[in-house]
Amino acid sequence: MSYIAITLVSTGLLGLILAIYPTRQICHIPGHQHNGWVLLLTMIFMFIIGYLGYIWMLIDRDVGNLELIVATIFCGGGGFVFVISRMSKETIFKLQQTIHEKHYQAHHDPLTNLPNRHQFYDELDKLIDTDYHIFSCLMMDLNDFKMVNDTLGHAEGDHVLQVVAERIRDTLPKRGIAARLGGDEFTVMLPGMTTKGALKVAKAIQEALTKDIQCENHTLVIGISIGIAEFPKHGINKKEIMKHADIAMYKAKATDGYSQVYSNHMD
Repeated sequence: MSYIAITLVSTGLLGLILAIYPTRQICHIPGHQHNGWVLLLTMIFMFIIGYLGYIWMLIDRDVGNLELIVATIFCGGGGFVFVISRMSKETIFKLQQTIHEKHYQAHHDPLTNLPNRHQFYDELDKLIDTDYHIFSCLMMDLNDFKMVNDTLGHAEGDHVLQVVAERIRDTLPKRGIAARLGGDEFTVMLPGMTTKGALKVAKAIQEALTKDIQCENHTLVIGISIGIAEFPKHGINKKEIMKHADIAMYKAKATDGYSQVYSNHMD
């Protein structure tokens, strides 16, 4: 009887010990009743001390039916805590992953995985509201992209957009942010950079796109027109900066200049 009781309590003790790790993981998650899970973790350690004390008591005691019943309860209690902690951890982690995926999908373009228009606007607002006194905004539009879609089909057009997005992303400096606004229109934000630095980035992007793009049965090179506006030189808010960068982009497209910096005479 003593051996059976000690085995039952030890099994419950093992369940408590195994419950420590998932409970600690939950405690490190912001929110999700943080104080309650910390309290549960504290209680698990208290239970462990109690279980050890009961095992020590059983060693030097004649075990009867009462002690055996209590040992069974201890076994079930430890197993219960273990199962609840593991199931709770898995549920909370899956919920967090789902929330993260939904947030990512809501703020990123599904084709290129670049931030979408809404995410770019949020980043632009944050940048204007921070201590950065200078940044540059690049508006970009692919040249003759409609012809790619009409000639090769939308599937090949999507492939071209994916390649272009990857090359733009790989060309940017560390703090640069690229986004796809829609269609074949992209934009880049360069914190702390004047138009002089932005022109170098624009040139690097254009050079990256001079490399062949391999489609299914074709090889093509696609050009890009880039307009540049600097904050606060060319605008003091989001609307003005993007509008003036857009004007400069259309000027570049009209003159085959590849990239243009906004100036007042373009209005």
